Amino acid sequence: MKQFYFLFIAILASFFSFAQVEGASKIYGYKQKVMPGTIRVDENGNPAPRKTIYNYYIYLASTSKVTPVEIWINNEPYDVTINEVKTTPVEYTNPTSDAGKSKILVPKTTRRVLQLTPALNKIQKPTLKGKALSVKNELVIIYKGNRKLYYKTVSKLSVLEPLSMQ
Repeated sequence: MKQFYFLFIAILASFFSFAQVEGASKIYGYKQKVMPGTIRVDENGNPAPRKTIYNYYIYLASTSKVTPVEIWINNEPYDVTINEVKTTPVEYTNPTSDAGKSKILVPKTTRRVLQLTPALNKIQKPTLKGKALSVKNELVIIYKGNRKLYYKTVSKLSVLEPLSMQ
């Protein structure tokens, strides 16, 4: 009987240790519209259609070691470039704004903070669960922790003041 209780407690403890990786992470996600400087025109002088461009500021804060492997933004899968943030809070000031006020993107924390940047190349074989989650969420981050994949979502990214190109 003692062996049964020991086995039960060991299994229960392992479930809680895996749950800590997923539950102990937080996403901070922002997008910033980039306003074009010179507007291109066609041969008739009409403005040429142009795709809206955004800068993305995405941070993953976690109490344990995690490795992001895939990002979905607006239903598109991207490889991820990872930079570790050394100090928090993370602040951003728009260089083209007259106000000059800075915005805190990540508050002061003792968690390990990673800045995630979508790579230029898209993933060739994205995960099916990531695709399914991206239908209802603007941002999906897939990361590994304790040899298991975890999925974090943001339904709507916070919007920063537009950046004006000159």
